[in-house]
Formats: sequence, C-alpha cells, structure tokens
Amino acid sequence: MISSLSTGNDELDLRLGGGLPYPALILLEGDHGTGKSLLVSQFIYGALKKDNKKVILITTENTVKSLLEQMKKISFNLDREFILGKLYIIPIHMEGVKWAERTARYLLEALGRYMERMKKHYDIFVIDSLTTIAVYSTPSVVLDFLTKCRTLVSEGKMIIITIHPHALSENLLINARALCDCYFKLALGEMGGKTFKIMEIIKLKGASGPVEGIINFDIEPAFGIKILPLAGANV
Repeated sequence: MISSLSTGNDELDLRLGGGLPYPALILLEGDHGTGKSLLVSQFIYGALKKDNKKVILITTENTVKSLLEQMKKISFNLDREFILGKLYIIPIHMEGVKWAERTARYLLEALGRYMERMKKHYDIFVIDSLTTIAVYSTPSVVLDFLTKCRTLVSEGKMIIITIHPHALSENLLINARALCDCYFKLALGEMGGKTFKIMEIIKLKGASGPVEGIINFDIEPAFGIKILPLAGANV
C-alpha cells in the first residue's frame, strides 16, 4: 500500500500532491548546481524528523563531516539522528585516488548486493549520485541494478537516486524512467538577473492530491528550500 512521506517542507509537500509516495523508486536528474543534493537533503530531513524513518546515504561528493556541516548551513541539523544511527552515511570519495576501470565496473554490482544485505537496517536508501558509481558499468549491469531497486521497493523500501544528464544512454534512460515511480528533472532558470532552480515533475505515481508540473525553488539558509511563485521564467 502506498502512503506519503513529508519532505519536511509543507509548501513542497502541497505541490507534490501530499508529499513523496512511499514506498517508491525516485530518480532526480540534473546538472551540477541544479539542486539535486539540496532536494535529497530536504527529503532526508523530512523522513527523519517527520516520519521517524531510518536512512542510509551513499555520497560521492562529500565526506561525512562535510555533508553534516553542509546540511546544517541550510538549517538541516541531523547530528542527533546521525549519532543515534538513524542516519548512516557512506562516502565513496577518495580525493587524489584514480579508480582502475577494471575495479570500478564492479562497484554498482557490489552496491546492489549491499542494499539487499542491509535491507533490515533502513527504510530509505539514497544514492547521490549514481553517475560516479555507474560510470564504467555496462547497460545490462545498470538495468539489473535498477531492477534490484524495484524489488526492494516492492518489499517496502524507498530508493532515491540522483544522476547527471547524459550519464546513461537515451535507451537506458527510457528504461530507467519506466522502472521508477517518480522522475524529477532539474534545471536552472533566470528572471530579473537572478538565477533559481526548477524541478519538472515528469512522473509521480501514487500522489494523494493534485501535483504541480513545475516547481521553482531556491535555497534560504535559515529555512532550507524556499518555493518561488514565478511564472514565465527562462531556462
């Protein structure tokens, strides 16, 4: 049975038709700087603070310390949840180390096995981002991984994945969209000389209310995500 999880932001919940469907496989696609990690932080914050879920987060762009500090700068203080073990962060980030292609191509398979082995220890599994992990994987390995995610969702888990454009071939992306429950595409917009972030809701199954097709937002350090009532913006 599909229910809803709060993002921790009432206005964002409203525009998403009541929050995020749960369980679900969620895919966020966007270039650097379009707000993927920001949205992921918002989703994690809501899941931990509002719905008392357990989260495992794979990050390819931060250390544990830098990620927690980064979250605090936008009012998402999750130190307590981290200390209590409700938020488990795994950094795949080794500065100055070049991965051998032969080794890296097995990383996605190893991640899939880890997600299966640890499924009793999390409600939500977040991968930010899949691009680095899947860079040397074959299309069949990527599809096998997404199918495994689909199976975990059928067992009551939420899987959230961020990815950069062109990280997957067009055919593979079409398959990924078909497998996921929610597909959000992010970009940058501009109005009056100011830039902001745009989330296009391409696919969202299981919403309990009406869903807005496009959500404009920006970051407010003292608040987190701030929804912007903009129209006619240039992408």
